Amino acid sequence: MKGISDKSFSANRRLILSTIPAALITTLPGCSSAIRIPGRQDNAAISNGFEALQAYCGVYRFNAGHTLGIDRFINDSGEGVLLWTDHRTGAVRRIFNESTDEFSIGPGFNTRDPVQQTIRFMWDKDMRVVGLTASSLEGENFSARKASTREEEVVFSQGDATLRGTLIHPEGSGPHPAIILLHGSGPLTRYSFGPYPRFFNSLGFAVLVFDKRGTGDSTGWRIDASTGAPEKLSPSYYPDDLLADATAALNLLHTYPGIDPDRIGFWGSSEGGMLSTQMAARSQEVAFAINSSGFMGPLWQTLLYQVEINMKARGHSRTDIEQALEFNRFALEVARTGNGFDTFLERREKIVQSGNAAWIGWYIGEYSSLSQMRWSWDHILSFNPLLTLSQVSCPTLGVFGEFDLSTDASTASVAMRDAILAANSRRDVTVKVIPNASHSLMERHAIEDRSQSNRMAPGVFDLLREWLIQRVS
Repeated sequence: MKGISDKSFSANRRLILSTIPAALITTLPGCSSAIRIPGRQDNAAISNGFEALQAYCGVYRFNAGHTLGIDRFINDSGEGVLLWTDHRTGAVRRIFNESTDEFSIGPGFNTRDPVQQTIRFMWDKDMRVVGLTASSLEGENFSARKASTREEEVVFSQGDATLRGTLIHPEGSGPHPAIILLHGSGPLTRYSFGPYPRFFNSLGFAVLVFDKRGTGDSTGWRIDASTGAPEKLSPSYYPDDLLADATAALNLLHTYPGIDPDRIGFWGSSEGGMLSTQMAARSQEVAFAINSSGFMGPLWQTLLYQVEINMKARGHSRTDIEQALEFNRFALEVARTGNGFDTFLERREKIVQSGNAAWIGWYIGEYSSLSQMRWSWDHILSFNPLLTLSQVSCPTLGVFGEFDLSTDASTASVAMRDAILAANSRRDVTVKVIPNASHSLMERHAIEDRSQSNRMAPGVFDLLREWLIQRVS
């Protein structure tokens, strides 16, 4: 590979590493934990180190059709890590820093030892990473060229919210198709999408990721499926604010240089998957939509499913599960009608005191007033995304996991397909339940499987790639 030298690699590598806190990339010997980014995923305190990791991020090409992505990622526990994803095998692993000049990948997603591959990044004279070399324990060596993608910060507004994100441009001259990624529920930033930004970018898409309203560098008040029982009872109705933000992102890209305005679509996971279908229903300017594990039906039904499937996964008896479901149905009826609040409080307390707190849906466990329950029902829980899907006219893909503990895959996949086809049976809608897949479409072999997977379920990337190539790119 031309323009690269081990000498320049060592010097520039040390310079970059000097700005990165040791615990940022991994838990090193003598360090008890990696960084934690609380609540809103604010990372101001470690922004310099986290920003330094950007030098390694991008799409790396081995040969025609084989790419990998490296990106910054903040996981559910608030750890800031560097993520490696092989788009052919589906392997998803953390990259660990071994020394000044060397990185490694272990056998599991978050497992360092035993080391399976060592990695050295290669630099040009302008201190830019231009490739990597990797060696396996078996002595297999390979190198990859870093694609000449480009990133820029973007800012756009919706109402009183200012939304900040990153637009990742692909290689080559435009105009390019574009995909906007939508978050799952919770206070998530642009660094919550795992392997997907670089995967879509490797297919030639411009990719827009942004911090959710009220999270990271974005302002505004967040109401989503995880809002629970807030002290402030907003006049907004779920998911109107989130859809308005997605519309603002779409409008931004419609006039953006290098973007083909006729080939802009959405992908989302969990709540974001549901939102992608809502955008397709509400705007004729959406060219395609991909729902990854998004709920399809009244939100309150999804909460009951989560209680049942998670108790089953933890080994509770059928009797316990039925009693838990009866209580949660009663609580939801109190929220719907406003009747029986005192009885609800008494029953909830008895369940907790008897050691059966697992019976209580996380949402229902947060209520402290009847006004919260009534607001929650009217503004969030009663929402049903299926009611608008007959208006979808663009190509739409639904991808669900067989062993999803958050969304009922078998029910959601059929409901999504039927709702879209209700008005026109000739519409282009594809739904697929991936075998041995979790909510995030990582590999899982049973609902009781609590292990942390180190790869995407087989077929996920292939399905997305083929579907997008046929319809968009």
